[in-house]
Parts: sequence; structure tokens; C-alpha cells
Amino acid sequence: MPEQSPLKINKSRKVYFVYFIILTVIVLLIASYAIIGYYWDYWSQIWKMEKYYSQRAKEAVVKIPEINALDPQKGIATAPIVIIEYADFFCPSCQALQQDMDALEKFYGPKLRVIFKGLPVSSELEAKPALQAAYCAAEQNKFWEYKDLLYQQPSLLSRQKYLEYANNLNLDLANFNVCLDSQKYNSVISSNIGQALDLQINAVPTLYINNQRVEGLLNFSSLKNIIDQLLK
Repeated sequence: MPEQSPLKINKSRKVYFVYFIILTVIVLLIASYAIIGYYWDYWSQIWKMEKYYSQRAKEAVVKIPEINALDPQKGIATAPIVIIEYADFFCPSCQALQQDMDALEKFYGPKLRVIFKGLPVSSELEAKPALQAAYCAAEQNKFWEYKDLLYQQPSLLSRQKYLEYANNLNLDLANFNVCLDSQKYNSVISSNIGQALDLQINAVPTLYINNQRVEGLLNFSSLKNIIDQLLK
């Protein structure tokens, strides 16, 4: 059998090498296409998800308290800091907070506006009547002074005490009695309870400072830090 010449062998090797190179390039192109396709699909899905959740976030409504015209308020309407306080006159923490709230009002002056929302979360029978009495005092522009009296000895609160406090503040007792008997502020208190459920308020005191919810350890220092940050 005749032997192949070295020239023909080299030529065959070159042909096979070219075929190998072409085949390798084709395989690499297919692999690259598959990899690129995979990652393109992967990142497309990520982008779609980010776009979806970003849109949902923009559409999401941040739940904040609604201010009622009957909510007791003090401070100028244009104050840069607004504190909405949910409280119960039978709540020891609410009572303890009052000194700090008074100190904040003195410290910030016209920069601070305070809005009170009565929320009877305690099991005390007088929790709601005490709030009604305070709202009745508000009719005669004495809510804040009356509130301070209610916090003094909540365990002693009764119809007699409500009248006694009204007399101490020189309120018109006839009108005050009519107001108490009418229970006209039940709707306001019920509205506050409904809001609290919607906002998932589980304890008092709960504050909203410029619609930023604040719970837990509430004192002058912690509240001042929050307010100072908001004023920057």
C-alpha cells in the first residue's frame, strides 16, 4: 500500500484544523447566544419586577391621621411642626408625657402646633365619659386646662368630678351639663377609634410628628431630637 506524502498529510491536518476552528467558533457562538439570552431574560425579569414594585410604591397611600374640625388644637396653623397625640386620660404613660409636651411647647413656641385625639383604650368605665367632658370643656375654650385636671387623679373621675372641674374653671355649668347629657361627642370619639384601628394603633400615647409615627419611649429628649431633625 503506497504511503501518503508528507505534503498531503499536512494538507489534511490543516483542513481538519480549519474544520475544528469553525466548529469551535460555532459552538462558542451558540453557547454565547444561550448565555446572553439567559441573562437578558433574567435581567429583564428583574427590571420588570423593580418597575412593578416601584410603581406600586408610588401608588401606595401612606396612612396618616385625619384631622377633625372638632379635634382640640393649639398653636398657629402655619407652625412647621404638627404633633397629633392619641391619648387616654387613664393611661399613666399619657399622664407622664404631659410635662414633656408642655416643655416642648415652651421650647419651640410658635413653631409647634398640637392636636389632641382622645382614644379610650383602657377598660375603665369612665374612659369615654372623661373624654366627653373634655370635649364639652373645649366648647367653652377650656380644653387644655380641663385636660390637665383630668390627668391629676383619674381614679377619682366621675360625673361629680367633671362638674367640680368645670366649676373650678368657671365654665357655664348649665351648658356643660347639657353637653354631657347629650353625649354629642360620641361620634368624634368613635371616629378616633376607627382611625386608630385603620392606623393599627395598639397603645397610647401614640404621636404623629409631621405625619411621622412615634411610639415607645416618649420624653422631651427623644421628641426634641425628632423635631430638630425635621426643622433642619
